[in-house]
Amino acid sequence: MPGHVKPASEHMQPTPGHVKLTGAVMAHPQRREAAIRLAGGVLDVVTDPDPAGRPSAFRTSLLAWSSIPSDATHHVLLHDDMVLSSTFFERAESAARAMPHAALALFAFWNSRNGAAVRQGALAGARWVPGAGEYTPVAALLLPRQVAGGYVEWARDRGDTWPDDVLMGRYLRQAGVPVFVAVPSLAEHEDLASLVDNDFQGLRRSPCFFTDDPRTDWSAEESVLGELPVIPFFKRGVAQCAVRVPETGRWRDIRCEDYLAGRGIDAESLRTRAATRHWPLWLTAYTMGVVHGQTGGDGALDETGEHADPRVVDRALATMGPGGLCHALGARELARLAPEWHEAARAGLEAGLADRPAHRPRVFADRPAVALTGADTFVRDHLAGALADHGYRTAGPEAGAAVVVHVCALGWDEDADPEEELRLARAAFADGRGGVLLSSCAVYGDGKQDASALVRAIRQVEEAAGGAVVLRLGEPYGPGMPQRGAVAELVLRSSLNRPAPVTGSPVQLVHVQDVAHAVLAALAGNPESRVFNIANPERLGMRELAEAVSGAVRPLDVETSDGPPKPLVDVERAAAELGWRPRATLDYGLHTCAQWLAYESDRP
Repeated sequence: MPGHVKPASEHMQPTPGHVKLTGAVMAHPQRREAAIRLAGGVLDVVTDPDPAGRPSAFRTSLLAWSSIPSDATHHVLLHDDMVLSSTFFERAESAARAMPHAALALFAFWNSRNGAAVRQGALAGARWVPGAGEYTPVAALLLPRQVAGGYVEWARDRGDTWPDDVLMGRYLRQAGVPVFVAVPSLAEHEDLASLVDNDFQGLRRSPCFFTDDPRTDWSAEESVLGELPVIPFFKRGVAQCAVRVPETGRWRDIRCEDYLAGRGIDAESLRTRAATRHWPLWLTAYTMGVVHGQTGGDGALDETGEHADPRVVDRALATMGPGGLCHALGARELARLAPEWHEAARAGLEAGLADRPAHRPRVFADRPAVALTGADTFVRDHLAGALADHGYRTAGPEAGAAVVVHVCALGWDEDADPEEELRLARAAFADGRGGVLLSSCAVYGDGKQDASALVRAIRQVEEAAGGAVVLRLGEPYGPGMPQRGAVAELVLRSSLNRPAPVTGSPVQLVHVQDVAHAVLAALAGNPESRVFNIANPERLGMRELAEAVSGAVRPLDVETSDGPPKPLVDVERAAAELGWRPRATLDYGLHTCAQWLAYESDRP
């Protein structure tokens, strides 16, 4: 039935060893001639059935996946702006024979998690890596015929929701179909103007591509890397990691600094050693070296790197810098800076590989167990991961932990109940336990009667915390945030390319990563003051917020209007006494929200 996802076991699996591979090139009529040349008389050409309609690759891809010959076991679909390697068909058919049940991404973008997984695979000497927790690249995708049919049935009525690569990723996860990404890529993306409004993404290339594949071992059985628990990647100028949440199938994004902290590595201490002006890129490559050899499957394919092809590794490193800054720089500037970036990436990787054996995940004995209590919100969920990242052991209040981190959601979660929040705070800080209380500064001073009652309720909670350090938060945002309010609404509308009026009061935001760093600073220090405001120093009206979302996610054309102003809170005390300043830029923070909505949320 429409919308039903069959588990992978229900798909008719091709017989191992028997493969009949067919394919098609999907094209807009304006590029039909180019598509015919790419097809080369071997592939079919499928054109947009509604070229005058709203720009979309979805309807063409659905038509192409619906038109697979009945005798085919597998089908490959290409976009019309791709260039193929000389061994494209041989490698594709060999992989389909070796992994007949899997979806095979023959191309990934150089700034994606999947692209970063390709780099880790190159370092391990792999030919294929498991797909990362994001969209499934569809520009050159091979599916078993029955999986393609299941996707068509599931996706038919979803064309006005997410882009086709997000839809494909969601379907394959729900259906239990494994995804593997080629190392190196079998195809490359040409630098042509996008016909579906994707030019805002900048130059879009492969993380590792050769016209003539430097390797000829097409047998995939012994060259598939196990699942990667950590994938370092450089995107939008930020050194970050996608970290698999054990036993959940979910991923979370953290900065490389935070990942390394859990291994006893102070990232700041590496700056002198890095000796480069391209510090975030160097740090990403360093983290690649530190995590090399870690897999969640049967172990590393090649932990020593002995069988890695140096040419493949070098090409993968060469694309890190351009991929991480392609959103901001044009092709000419990317090419000019590429040699510098290449050297920085190479140096960072070598340093990380040298340090790798000495650094393993650990809990630091000198850090107290922390009872994490309070409202079950995305802030608390993020804090649990952040405390673990930094070597703290978390426990419930009943375990007798002397230090408490308590989350009060009054002021930023409309579902929070004042009486219940007060009860929880009193229980958390009973018997004089110290620690940190997270409350809200977002409602202070606007003069409304209901706000005054809320302020009184928050102050009661703060009094119940005794001598604990109080961190009053601006409006928290980030992965996992409630899917309501101006920030979530703008990010969602931008992601789905849906303009609409947006109204709301100006906001003073704080990203959950910055909340976590403030908590860590309060736990590590002994501040003179008790109460600190934790928020970005600037206040954003709806128009400013819409412009920021347009830059971080997708260009957004909306009408905005501001509600009543709220006071601007001062965060200088936190800077002076805790040494805390927000690190998450608005661009980075909003982008993490968009990624979570697309890849991890259940938003249809």
